[in-house]
Amino acid sequence: MQIKVNCDNPPALLRGIIKQITNGEIETWEIKKNKKDEYLFSHSPEQWSEKAMMKPVEKENSLVFVINWWSKNEEPENRVKGYILGRFIELLMVHFREYFNNIEID
Repeated sequence: MQIKVNCDNPPALLRGIIKQITNGEIETWEIKKNKKDEYLFSHSPEQWSEKAMMKPVEKENSLVFVINWWSKNEEPENRVKGYILGRFIELLMVHFREYFNNIEID
């Protein structure tokens, strides 16, 4: 499962997300990093924390967010992936609508 955010400036969108989470403007998401020092966005309420995380991948005209999980854990159930995907889309629509043209879900 992934979210493809079609936008003119993917790095600006990613910087905006990181900044608002770091500054506490977005309170229900937190930033984690994997062994490769890649960003992972985790929904912070206890029942969802680190169960499935959104990993940003920059493309030329889009920012793609792919569902990830820690290798020590089993793959999350589809309902967990769906919940995290939905909450992240909500974050994008509420806080970053001016950054993108449209969103595709796969």
